[in-house]
Formats: sequence, structure tokens, C-alpha cells
Amino acid sequence: MMHRMFSPNHRKGSTLIELVLSLTAGSAVMLLAISLVHQTISVTEIAKHRSDDSRTLDRLAQSFRRDVHLASKVDLADADTLVIESFEGSIVTYNVRGRTIVRERETGKDGKEFERFSLGRNESLRLELLAEPDRARLVVQSDTGIPKRPYKPDLIAEAMVGRWKALEQSAKEAP
Repeated sequence: MMHRMFSPNHRKGSTLIELVLSLTAGSAVMLLAISLVHQTISVTEIAKHRSDDSRTLDRLAQSFRRDVHLASKVDLADADTLVIESFEGSIVTYNVRGRTIVRERETGKDGKEFERFSLGRNESLRLELLAEPDRARLVVQSDTGIPKRPYKPDLIAEAMVGRWKALEQSAKEAP
């Protein structure tokens, strides 16, 4: 028994082939792990951009609805400019400039307040006036890349002109 344990044929290490195979397997596992980390980072960035875009669209819709509900008059100066006059006499203007819409509000004699809303890469914006009852609509849509269905609406914000003033007057008239 003792003789076999110390014989020259008994080896304690591994061969070069075994070492190369284990390095190859380790490298493959490491490449898979790196690709998973890269995909995770990419998905995180996409989710962050979508979240930012969603918050921007929510803020834009809230501002647009509030301004139209407080309005006494709404007019499209041109296809890219909506002018909103409030009952108090202030004027709010929405200007579409490419993938950006700028909300400009007069704050006093010479004061103006600006708020900029930037849209995503594939999004476009449209302002519309609707009749019966008097309403304004803001439509944000994105290009789908599908020929038969080129656009998908991301946001449709529609508001009735002077709605809050009408509600205020009806509340005063109620017994």
C-alpha cells in the first residue's frame, strides 16, 4: 500500500489541457455575466428616460388643462401657437417648436414666466380647437415605425374653455 502512494506515477496537479478547459469555462461565464450587467444598465436607462418623459407629459397636461379651464377665450394664432386669455386678463401662450413646447405666461406689467416641455425623440405635438362645447386639445403622439399605423397617441389632453368659471357661477346660483 505504501508503495503506491509514493510512486512516480502518482501526480498531484492538473494537466495543461485541464487548465485551459477551466480557463475557457471561466471566461465564458464571465462574458455572460458582463453581457447581463450591460443589458441591465441599458434597460435601466430606457426606463429612466420613459419615466422622465411620462412626468413631463403629466406636467404638460396638468398645465394645459388648468389654463384652458380658467380661460375666457382660446385661439389658435397659427398651427403651432395657442393663445389663452383668462377672465383676470392674463395671457398664456403655448408655442410648439419642433419637439419642444414652451408655455409663456404674463405675470404682470413686464414680467413673463416661461416653462419648457421637451418631448422624446419620436414624439410630435399638435394643438387643436374643437367646437360644441368650446374645447382645446393637445395631442402628443409617437412614431411607431409601422407603415400601416405610423402614429400612436401618448397623450390626449382635452379641456373645456372656462369650465371652472362656469362651475363657479353655477355654484353661486344653486340654492
